[in-house]
Amino acid sequence: MNSVDSFAVDAGSFRDRDGRIYRIDGRIIRGVSAAALADFEKLTTTDFYPRFRKNKRLVDSSIVPAEQVALPEPEKRQWAGFIEHERVPVISYPYEWTFGMLRDAAVLQLDLTEAAILENMTLKDATPYNVQFVRGRPVFIDIPSFETLPAGAPWAGYRQFCEMFLFPLMLQAYKGVHFQPMLRSSIDGVGIQTAARLFGFRDRFRPGVLTHVWLQSKLDSRYGNTKKDVRSELKSAGFNKELILANVRKIRKLINKLAWEGDGSEWGGYEEFHNYSESDHSLKESFINDCVAGSSANMVWDIGCNTGQFSKIAARHAGQVLAMDLDHFAVERLYREVSVEKNNNILTLVQNVSDPSPSWGWRNRERMDLPSRAKPDLVLCLALIHHVVITANVPLAEFIGWLADLSDQLVIEYVARSDDKVKTLLRNKEDKYSDYSRECLERELGRHYTIHRHLPLESGNRHLYWCGQEAGMS
Repeated sequence: MNSVDSFAVDAGSFRDRDGRIYRIDGRIIRGVSAAALADFEKLTTTDFYPRFRKNKRLVDSSIVPAEQVALPEPEKRQWAGFIEHERVPVISYPYEWTFGMLRDAAVLQLDLTEAAILENMTLKDATPYNVQFVRGRPVFIDIPSFETLPAGAPWAGYRQFCEMFLFPLMLQAYKGVHFQPMLRSSIDGVGIQTAARLFGFRDRFRPGVLTHVWLQSKLDSRYGNTKKDVRSELKSAGFNKELILANVRKIRKLINKLAWEGDGSEWGGYEEFHNYSESDHSLKESFINDCVAGSSANMVWDIGCNTGQFSKIAARHAGQVLAMDLDHFAVERLYREVSVEKNNNILTLVQNVSDPSPSWGWRNRERMDLPSRAKPDLVLCLALIHHVVITANVPLAEFIGWLADLSDQLVIEYVARSDDKVKTLLRNKEDKYSDYSRECLERELGRHYTIHRHLPLESGNRHLYWCGQEAGMS
């Protein structure tokens, strides 16, 4: 299979026993089993399916005749049929999302679960990896997750929903514990017993903790290793679907009340506290606008985006902007703005450039690193280099080399040692950063790029550069 160049298997579908995703000439096509094909055909006859599609909350999908699928015959014969899905511009993962993104994805999962159960269908799982963000809104993409609801069956996805949606959100809202490192360290989310240990005795009085964490952990301890077929016992007892609906509705009400306002955010108030003069800020905005417009870039990364004011400028000219920062609440603020705007082409991500999302999971291919998912045509690196070199201790030459490997074009801002922000970073550190100078920066830029344009700001403390490798310059 690896010798065939016309298609590539999507690694994220390795665990799906009812189908597999193929990327064929830019198309997203899923081979499915006979059972999954029958469930999809049933899904298309429901009342909720066209409603969610119209509202762009379900990915557009349609059956494709096998003769139109360019797969080798042995591969093609594995499947009863093929479904083509609309492409998602950029795949993102829940450990890169903000609190609001995970909460909105959870509400979508619950809305779909309720709508499906009302028409005697269900979702067989409840993972945020089945949701993506397009135009600032969550979209459910895993169509074969829908299946016929077995009579008397419980909500199959309840535990997974708790471990991958509810527990991370409650930890963030109630304890101020950022969920991104936890979801990145465990592909299956925050386990029941882990959650029970993280929530103390007093936390049991918080909404949802007693029922969904403490009681569930006790049941898990009691029945987790039992020889009893608990699922069959529930089914034979006549588990009423109204019980599932009641649970889904209560959890949605709980999630809608969860809130987090970003205590300790460094950049949440960036626009109010940045140290640019009005004229310098205007010069910087104009410079960024001209560079992005002249770059012909479709995919732009704004690394260290703060609250996204320059991401918004880039979005005027680029097809897609990835706005990323390690400050969770700064990105959360931007997401809240993006989510209420129509046809927005900004995807917000919580991302630490000195510790970026790796390729991991099964065979290190189940979840891919960000450049593999969305390689940029242009990178904006504004007022960030001093944080990478001084705070994260990454040598300047290493950082510029990484940027050059990442993209043909770069807009970078140098913040001088005389700037208050740099002085603050160096105040309580031994200064071993002899490589942090404008001369060193220009030398390293010259090794990888041609400096297309240089703009010193009026303060004298900041310099902007637009650089390109020859093939990447317009």
